[in-house]
Amino acid sequence: MPESTTRIVPMCELCRRVYDHSTDAGHTSLWTQLQAYVTRHNLHAKQVVFAQSHCEDCRDGYALGATYGQP
Repeated sequence: MPESTTRIVPMCELCRRVYDHSTDAGHTSLWTQLQAYVTRHNLHAKQVVFAQSHCEDCRDGYALGATYGQP
């Protein structure tokens, strides 16, 4: 990836996993650990901007907790 290219990567605010949009080489889009994402895409800190988001697991867990009175 060129040095000047910046990626906006959704990061779950609760578990800190990031969303990997890649679908190459048999990979499907999924929430993955930050270190695995950076290693797989060979990125530097200057090349990534994180956007606040929630993964499906955390969103579902939060919805269940809110429904049953647990924050």
